[in-house]
Amino acid sequence: MSDPNEERSLEPLPQSNLGNTVRASWNFSLDDVRANIARYDPHAKEVLVRAFLWCIDHKHPMAKPDFAKRVGVSDNLIYRLLTGKYRDAKTDTQLGPSDDLIASIEKFLELERERYLGGKTQFVMTPTARKIQTACKIARESQSPVFLVSPSHIGKTWALEHFTANNNHGRTIMSRMRAASGLGGMVRRIADDCGVSDKSNTAALIDRIKNALSPDTLLILDELHLLAHTYRAGSFHNCMEVIREIIDEVGCGAVLSFTILEDVQAASQKQLQQLWRRGVHKFKLPTIPTIADVTDILAHNGLPFPDKTMTVTVVSDRQRI
Repeated sequence: MSDPNEERSLEPLPQSNLGNTVRASWNFSLDDVRANIARYDPHAKEVLVRAFLWCIDHKHPMAKPDFAKRVGVSDNLIYRLLTGKYRDAKTDTQLGPSDDLIASIEKFLELERERYLGGKTQFVMTPTARKIQTACKIARESQSPVFLVSPSHIGKTWALEHFTANNNHGRTIMSRMRAASGLGGMVRRIADDCGVSDKSNTAALIDRIKNALSPDTLLILDELHLLAHTYRAGSFHNCMEVIREIIDEVGCGAVLSFTILEDVQAASQKQLQQLWRRGVHKFKLPTIPTIADVTDILAHNGLPFPDKTMTVTVVSDRQRI
């Protein structure tokens, strides 16, 4: 009998499902997946988690049957591997994925990453973007919170998304907050981005998020200032305390991205006090694109920086600078 780990297909199946249907096809939560595959080879575990998180990401969703076809195995094999039910028929010993399958998944992830980045407006690594990525690297290496603060329309979110896509998707998780969502909304948002089912109460979800993360994870939380826009008294403080609790108990690094410096400085003496003290590194970004940023963008497009008789209009989102 042939080893199902070695199954291969010549023709990929076109992606046929989107949105919630895609997530439903991956009927697992990351905390359960980590528990199910705990005995696999460390590299195999990392690759499987990367694939799971990549495929359920709303920015580039892919249903499990489509993913299985792309990497040349059956949908059932992917299910059994992620649930820990792939076992030797004679001894009932748990089996892990073959080296060939892991190599195939890595090729899939690299190709999908290139396609995703290639389909977006081309990213230019400006000095400001480089500073943002430095903040991410410091947070991961120090396993501590790093604060990233700037006005809006400076490119924080784009640089953070670029870093996430290029730095081991299984160990870099980015979650963008929504306005007036409160504690429950924040927790559900983080859970969803961590690949955790939101079919639990808030307290249970917090525990499941902790189990889904690991000390080598970098958790990027963007637009955190939006959590302050709610009518519930003490809601922002509760959100910050839960973030602190998650970071402390998991022992992972985190980038906490805020807009509107004055609000953050005021909150650092109140709601943010515990987190602010833990964050040794605090990055304040420029208020507008710098001359060095504009120079790099122009050079990337084959244009020189204009002399004094010319002007350059920088359009950031919908604002002209």
